[in-house]
Amino acid sequence: MHRSSTKWIALLSATVLAAMTVACGGGDEADEPSGGGGAAATTTQAAATEPDGEAREVELILKDNFFEPAEIRMKVGETVTIEAKNEGVAIHNVHVLSADTEGTDFRSDPLINPGDESTFDVKFSTAGTYVFQCDLHLPGMVGEIIVE
Repeated sequence: MHRSSTKWIALLSATVLAAMTVACGGGDEADEPSGGGGAAATTTQAAATEPDGEAREVELILKDNFFEPAEIRMKVGETVTIEAKNEGVAIHNVHVLSADTEGTDFRSDPLINPGDESTFDVKFSTAGTYVFQCDLHLPGMVGEIIVE
């Protein structure tokens, strides 16, 4: 392996470890949604895809260590653009686990730094409940997409 590649990997690993240590060390309960359980649910009701065929946008706030909202509802065949905004102090990501359409998962950028955002589309052809998570802060930082 090239020497600069080794240094880059070591720096990235140290950064991820430091961020996980800060974020996983607990948090200020004032930052958590009511109910205090990190993944307590706030719900975004799905409206139909916009009349002009555009994807509906859902703002997903990434905090330490929960999503707001923790539940998103959408219709089968609807395209939803998720705008993942990191309002926490740690790095995060969003990974939607899918057993739908050939097992395709949906993902944000691999790392969303504090103050940054990442946008991606999701679309399901099968009704059901799909889990989304921050891969860096499991098992507590999870939510659900309910497809009806």
